[in-house]
Amino acid sequence: MQFKSQNKDLVIDYYETKDIHNDVHNKVRLRVITFLGKTVEKKPINVYDMAEEIDDLLKKEYAVTINTKRPAQFVPMWSLKEVAQSRTSF
Repeated sequence: MQFKSQNKDLVIDYYETKDIHNDVHNKVRLRVITFLGKTVEKKPINVYDMAEEIDDLLKKEYAVTINTKRPAQFVPMWSLKEVAQSRTSF
């Protein structure tokens, strides 16, 4: 899923995540923030945090520019476990 700011300078992408065994993890997404075409942050986040961020982005009138399933990205297993356990509900 991808969101763009109104002036199109800031782009936020969310990707599914997978481990070294290609197992997709449903509770963690990779958030990639790009500003003026340069990646400024790549960070795994919990899906509950992502849902809250998406609500905020929509309130700030960010445009949904890609709303399709994106390819899962590799994230180290220790990071997946840490983020998945950081929050378990809204």
